[in-house]
Amino acid sequence: MKRILSILLAITMLLTLSVPAFAEEAKNVAPTISKEDMSFYLNDLDDMKTYPVYFMGDSDVPYFSLADWAELMTYLMHTYIKKDQNISFELSFSMEGNTGVLTREDGYPAYFDCDADSVYFWDYDAFQRPDEDRVLIDILGVGNPGSEEEVMYFQRCPGSYERYGKDVTLDLASYGIDMVADGGNCYVPIQTLSDFLLAIQYMNVFYNGEAFYVVQFGGMGGFVADYSPIGEKFHTAAPKERSTAMAEFSYGELCAVMDYLYGLKAVHGFESFDLLCKQAGCDHALKGTDTYAADEALYKMINIHLDDGHSNFVNCSPLATDAPSRDAYFKMLQELGIGNALKNTFNDPFAEARAAFYPDGAPVYEEVGNTAYITFDEFKDPEEGTDYYATAPTAEVTDTIGVMLYAYSQIMREGSPVENVVLDLSNNSGGSSDMVIFVVSAFLGQGSVTVENTMSGAVATGLYKVDMNLDRQFDDQDLGLTGKNLFCLISPNSFSCGNLVPNVFKNTGKVMLLGRTSGGGSCSVLPLSTGYGTDFRISSPYRLAFSKNGSFYDIDRGAEPDFSLARLSTFYDRAALTDYINDLK
Repeated sequence: MKRILSILLAITMLLTLSVPAFAEEAKNVAPTISKEDMSFYLNDLDDMKTYPVYFMGDSDVPYFSLADWAELMTYLMHTYIKKDQNISFELSFSMEGNTGVLTREDGYPAYFDCDADSVYFWDYDAFQRPDEDRVLIDILGVGNPGSEEEVMYFQRCPGSYERYGKDVTLDLASYGIDMVADGGNCYVPIQTLSDFLLAIQYMNVFYNGEAFYVVQFGGMGGFVADYSPIGEKFHTAAPKERSTAMAEFSYGELCAVMDYLYGLKAVHGFESFDLLCKQAGCDHALKGTDTYAADEALYKMINIHLDDGHSNFVNCSPLATDAPSRDAYFKMLQELGIGNALKNTFNDPFAEARAAFYPDGAPVYEEVGNTAYITFDEFKDPEEGTDYYATAPTAEVTDTIGVMLYAYSQIMREGSPVENVVLDLSNNSGGSSDMVIFVVSAFLGQGSVTVENTMSGAVATGLYKVDMNLDRQFDDQDLGLTGKNLFCLISPNSFSCGNLVPNVFKNTGKVMLLGRTSGGGSCSVLPLSTGYGTDFRISSPYRLAFSKNGSFYDIDRGAEPDFSLARLSTFYDRAALTDYINDLK
């Protein structure tokens, strides 16, 4: 009997160890709520608003009222996130007992249950989309194309497919995240609102203990260049240790974010992020009060243990060290190392091979005999104010729309000798999803991109056309390059959007792939922050895919070429490659 009891006790202890242990305040004890008016810099130092921020008991974890969040989120969507777009997005707030409710203008709600410390969405994707008339998950960022005044190159086509996902419940109680109902309002940690409601819109809240900075993706700077003005001000906060309350909350929040929003969790095969941190030996530092040690541990988890290419540690918290965060990042890069996938990114033989043939860089457009080569290494948006309807692009353009329009004008010119068109993505590491749609549509006449939400299970395929002849009409004159022999040159360096395009091409059978298997990268990037101001990115729950026979296929393993090229020199000796292509006919 004693042996049986001992075995049962041992099993109980093992089960207890496997469950994340997050601190949680007893729900029957109402905390004392204090309020402090604090500054919020909204994407620009000139746009500063003051909002009341709430603190529970003696904790320094900042909370926000849902009533104020409804107002702030609506303002951000119209002023920054979807600037100059005629979107319908509106949020309203109400209370149902101890549950705060945020409701979209089309009726989709999010319920913040303060008794259960959970957030329930009828439909997470419908709640997040900027306009009820758009595809459920629409990767095209431009707004309302369709009229002559608003078209700007793109059209969303009828026939787009969408399949709504399951309802989503965020069990925040399991991560020690407390929400509070009091006085007809609902109070939620600001970081939780940032992570689950704002980050999907490519905007984050950053807190340095003095003020809040609500900044769009990349707006802080400091990753590969100097800080932006708003980033400079944010990083003027004095270094200090985190409080125990902030450390415990931030660890629970980080685990919740990774468990719900990390799109490659199943692919990486980890049960929970908490368990992964324990296995990596990083949990103690992430839960400790040493801010720099916590950032160092977060760096290890992202750049070494996740190692997926889209996940990156970007900037240290200003509270971590008085050295510039950018320098601290590269210092850690050198001292701590990086995962194998990231090492491959920094060790690029394809760029070296191309430089041997093009020491000054490959031209964006080149004709070799009867074959045109279009080359760009990033799917790059046009600069603000660019209007190719008013001024035609030239050979000096660098944005993707300009490159494609210029190439099209040359390929289709009267007397053109071009029979074959090669899109060189062999050194393309990704970029703007809007530009992906433009390229795919330019090659295929009508483009389609499929996205799946790994959290909700929703799937959507958007159909798009682009105005290739710049007549502001979308008709049979915009069939793009469909009359030519089409090829795409790929390599392991073709990552993210540089991987999506060849996967879409391969599925159609209309574009032949040359080279070596592309580098993968199936999820869009999700920018995130910690409660104490660290800047990082992960693979989001929005996973890119291609559809075939009603099924959806992940593209993370890359696209295999139809015709392999064994020697690196063959990729960029375009006279020899042109002969090879002509022999394939």
